[in-house]
Amino acid sequence: MTSASRQLILVRHAKAAEPRDGQADHDRPLTQRGHADAEALGHWFKEQGLRVDLVLCSTAVRTRETWADVVASSGLGALVANDQRIYNASVQRLLGVIAEEGGPSRSIAVVGHAPGMPGLAAALIEGAQVEEGGPNLEGGYPTCTAAVLQVAVKWKDLAPGTARLSAIHTARTSGD
Repeated sequence: MTSASRQLILVRHAKAAEPRDGQADHDRPLTQRGHADAEALGHWFKEQGLRVDLVLCSTAVRTRETWADVVASSGLGALVANDQRIYNASVQRLLGVIAEEGGPSRSIAVVGHAPGMPGLAAALIEGAQVEEGGPNLEGGYPTCTAAVLQVAVKWKDLAPGTARLSAIHTARTSGD
């Protein structure tokens, strides 16, 4: 990461349990496979040498559990802001949260949901030239996927077309 660039990591939560009778969607925990996949994602973060200054995490149980497992297996330490606005947020709302909360952070991870995370990734890299054989979003954005974007503008100026996708990874393990 150059001194002028910022890094944005967009994480879609790992596999969550189906809602039980009367259980709110917000309260759905990860499945056993979800926990294992999130730990595998943390190992990938460590292998890639990713660092995070600030984590903006949805308040949903499944997002908080995903990030806790990533931290446990990666050793990452960063300020975590659990933010209700990220729960099932639109691309515009996510842009607003990042602009408002990003401040001086050089690297931010946002842990959220679909369609917000995939939509934000697609919007931010809109129009960016993709290197042949380089990372792209054509494989979709399943659960436990992280997209690493390089951003050359201040967080308050983040908008469609202002980022470049430098890596994308979906963590998968065997399990339920």
